Amino acid sequence: MSPNQDWPSVWPAAATYRSSVVPLPIRMGSRKYPEKRAPFKRVGNLELLKIPNFLHLTPEHIKRHCEAIKKFCTPFPKELISDTKLAEKLCPVTVTYSDYLHQGTSLRDPRARTNTIEVKLHSFGFNEHDNDKLRHLVGNRYNEETDTITIVTDRCHTRKQNRDYADFLLTALYYESKKLEPWEEQKLRDDNIKIEFAGSKVEKRIIKLVEKVAESLDGEKILPAAEAVKNNEGNEKAILQHPTVKEFAETWYNYRNQKETPELTRSYEERVRALLGIKRLDSNKEEKKP
Repeated sequence: MSPNQDWPSVWPAAATYRSSVVPLPIRMGSRKYPEKRAPFKRVGNLELLKIPNFLHLTPEHIKRHCEAIKKFCTPFPKELISDTKLAEKLCPVTVTYSDYLHQGTSLRDPRARTNTIEVKLHSFGFNEHDNDKLRHLVGNRYNEETDTITIVTDRCHTRKQNRDYADFLLTALYYESKKLEPWEEQKLRDDNIKIEFAGSKVEKRIIKLVEKVAESLDGEKILPAAEAVKNNEGNEKAILQHPTVKEFAETWYNYRNQKETPELTRSYEERVRALLGIKRLDSNKEEKKP
């Protein structure tokens, strides 16, 4: 056959190699006598029949396929490329999978059936109860640093089955998180994912300390929060609403629930000093000589 023939018309779909159609001097397998440079033999070469080929996916094939399906396609929105927040809002779920090519007796690779589903937690639009329940359900599949839930499904035989199973899991997690069961009213402080300042021993100790210092005449000069006791007759709510105590509570919450860093430790030190009225010593100040 002529090498200048219309190849996409000759080989339009996937098929086993046929030496009478392919005008190429190719062969597969090892040669019994490598030193002999005999012409390539395509006829009767069983190696060419064992694995699939891609003679139906030449550049000209792909070009014609694209031209044929172009009329059914629309341009990808440029706004989704330039605005990442808009893309996350309209397309919150990200699906990742891989295709594999290998030499074997089967076209199906078991690794190709794996689906990885990623979605941001804030995309659900949950309230505090729903977020907390969803985090309990997904466990270590939630990454707090990126606010991303990752679900990997690979137990089914095909990729489509695993994708359907992942969609089912997301749907079940959504509706289960929205439910408020009667037994959830028995939830204790120890059941929370993070350590809360409200109800902690530190909170109680601060209240007792401020009330005790406020009894003295110069209580306001010793602790800034002591003024809340005198103005509100020892109201615990007034102590906790004081700006110094509120700032300490926020820093304490972050310090106990986040990864420890030098910056976070220094911030915690500053809040403790501000709460207790302890001034930092000036190391640059020269000592007076007698």
